[in-house]
Amino acid sequence: MRKVLSLLIIVFAITSGCKHIENNVVAEAFHQKLYMSEVMENLPYAITKEDSLFFMEKHVDEWILRKTLLAKAKQSLTPNEMDFSDQIEALKEQLLINAYFQKIERDSMLFEVSKQEIADFLDQTTTDKEPEYRDMVKLNYIKLSNPSKLYKQIKELFFEEKNRVKTIEILEMLCADTIEYYLDNEHWLYVEYLEDEFPLKFSNVDKDTKNRFDIVQKEYRYLIFILDKKKQLLPKNSSEDIKIVQRLFQQQKRTAFFTNFQDSIAQKALRDKKAIRYPMGL
Repeated sequence: MRKVLSLLIIVFAITSGCKHIENNVVAEAFHQKLYMSEVMENLPYAITKEDSLFFMEKHVDEWILRKTLLAKAKQSLTPNEMDFSDQIEALKEQLLINAYFQKIERDSMLFEVSKQEIADFLDQTTTDKEPEYRDMVKLNYIKLSNPSKLYKQIKELFFEEKNRVKTIEILEMLCADTIEYYLDNEHWLYVEYLEDEFPLKFSNVDKDTKNRFDIVQKEYRYLIFILDKKKQLLPKNSSEDIKIVQRLFQQQKRTAFFTNFQDSIAQKALRDKKAIRYPMGL
């Protein structure tokens, strides 16, 4: 298989300038075929020929394993054990809601933060502009209601480290109607701005010892993944402060908006008789 893929890579390299590439079968398993075009669709953009070969071989290996496991599962499980219609319907409903929320979020004006809001916050939290060493972290977090139907599924994905970009794409779809989440891998945040918001003392955390936290506090559950941590000599009220405060305010406004939005549309549905709540006898 690897020799065949190596040959196909050479063919691909020679014909990459052409519009048409022959769609060869690169693997078969349990009466199913994997075509070159399907493998090519999963290649990362702008990589070397050597890396292309690595990713293609990896994709084929994973495809064969997946088809083998599926065949074994179908042989071993009963029809009832293979019936996931309820879970599929629940996931479909969740994805529809998430897509709706993401469409609403495209209106950037909804979560706009004014210069005055930032200035007022910085005036309250900083007293001087002298440089000092400040704790900074890169982190992802998700704040869920407790209990949450999505908790197990989200937690399993959230603490996955191998393909963080792809994982975050999936999490953003699942998290659209959670209480609050932050899935940015690039930006540093000042610890001093975070410790009032979370049930965790970031300044006391040794990232090399532990970087994953699952904390329950009253009606909420916090999943926190510390990606990196550092101390840096920085002035207060810097341009970086302004960017960080802006992001935090936008997140707070997003949370407040969707909390109020969900309550208001549910109440409107009840008032308009589009939804009815009946007495529950215990």
